[in-house]
Amino acid sequence: MEKVIRRRFGLLLALTLAIRSAQGEQAPTDNRPDFDVVPDNAARTVLLHAATPECDTVRCSLSIEAGQPRARGDYEILLSSNQYTDRTPTIVTEEGSPLTWLRSSSSASWSNGTMTRICRHFYRFSPAKKGEYRLRCRDLSFDGVAYDGVLTIQVGAPELNAVPTFLLWVAGIGCLLLAEILIRIGCHNEARVDTADFIRRHRRLPLNAEGIWTHYLLPIMLLYLPLFLALITLTGMASISTNVLLWIAAVCVPVAFILFRLQYRRLFFHWWKTGLPPEQIDRLLRELAEQHEWTIDHMDRDFFVAHTHPAWWSATWGEQIFVAHDRGGIWINSINDLGKRSSIVSFGYTRRNIRRVTEAIAAQEKDTHSPM
Repeated sequence: MEKVIRRRFGLLLALTLAIRSAQGEQAPTDNRPDFDVVPDNAARTVLLHAATPECDTVRCSLSIEAGQPRARGDYEILLSSNQYTDRTPTIVTEEGSPLTWLRSSSSASWSNGTMTRICRHFYRFSPAKKGEYRLRCRDLSFDGVAYDGVLTIQVGAPELNAVPTFLLWVAGIGCLLLAEILIRIGCHNEARVDTADFIRRHRRLPLNAEGIWTHYLLPIMLLYLPLFLALITLTGMASISTNVLLWIAAVCVPVAFILFRLQYRRLFFHWWKTGLPPEQIDRLLRELAEQHEWTIDHMDRDFFVAHTHPAWWSATWGEQIFVAHDRGGIWINSINDLGKRSSIVSFGYTRRNIRRVTEAIAAQEKDTHSPM
């Protein structure tokens, strides 16, 4: 089972690196952001003018939004004017590729009896490589008067390559399905073994696929968090920088590994040497179950399983108690109930359950060997 979990760590790391490489490598020349208009004092806005100066009565500008990209290296190009356009224009690059129209808006205000109107058209600009881009409006006119102008943008570093959204979602869902398949394949043998015999040989509780998801849910979620954030960033649902994603992954992965190791160690049983026969130990376990209101799930000559019923104000969802008979003693363990919600802390309840069993056996041994 440990090999399966390690494979899943490797799988998630490989997928994270694949998404990182899909974003494109950054230029190491300076500390500028991935998208930079150079030189720094260059105008990010250009005024558009009519073909004939005497008809130039509309204030119209074409600009690029400064700052970080919204998603996948996308920026917004804004066409702003103080008058309605004859039609929604198309903005094209020098190569003739049209930009995607996003939305339009308008507003008006009155001051000293004069109305001021602002009309805006937003477009998506997605540079795929570094170089110079020239943006020009096509079919831009006001009251039949054509306006023109060129906004020149210098891309200083490669941007994120556009990745189809449906492929990203397929990749994300595929990660979950692949992890589930690997878990079920790796736990296939453990789910079918004799539990008592497995404990005697490996000193550990075997888990099926459902048990792994319950027992390791928190470290699994910590591993998927960076991948999920990268996915929603690439699909445009959120805007998270690459550095932030790397910092989140740098925190989540070590913490997930530590929690995995802690949860894995909790599956191992404690050895308690005793000379009491199995029948007498089983009788003690029945008495303990009745005394502490445990529900016995399984009991035979080799193996005992019970679970607790905590009060509603208890700090845990409940625990399970496992006892496996062996030659010369018993193997005993207690973990958070795998049939309930996942939990990584027991607040000492599991140790208390183990102590109750060992103290009952020790008391019985003392009574058996005490002189009459």
